[in-house]
Amino acid sequence: MLDRFHRDRRRAQAGTTLVELLVSLTIMGLALVLIVGTLSTGLLNATLAKRNTAAQAVVQYEMDELAAQPFSGSPQSYSECFPTENPNAPVSAPYQASCPDVSYTLRADVAPTPGPSPSSQLWTITVMSVPTNVQVGSALQVIKVQR
Repeated sequence: MLDRFHRDRRRAQAGTTLVELLVSLTIMGLALVLIVGTLSTGLLNATLAKRNTAAQAVVQYEMDELAAQPFSGSPQSYSECFPTENPNAPVSAPYQASCPDVSYTLRADVAPTPGPSPSSQLWTITVMSVPTNVQVGSALQVIKVQR
């Protein structure tokens, strides 16, 4: 009879306790927080890298455009809007004006100033994030010389 009492008592204690359950839930919660934090940081880093790569491509495009244009005695400032999600060609916009459509996420503002000599011009290329109008990176200055 005594042996049967000890066996029933051990069987009653065979389950998990509330403390064990709370400890395991705490460990799983911490692991989940770390995983979600890592994924959100990675997503933010990927978004910033994509924007910066697109801004570099915009600057390179504008430098190529400036190099291809003939030297002008009366250059005009202009802006172009660029989409980053699809490979459409840029759309011209008035200088520092808003882009015509929400699908454009970057705007390049290109402005000339007189150069150090009469046969040179200093062009400034500024890339802006649309629609927030926040500058992406630093402005780039290029000297164009009449040949």
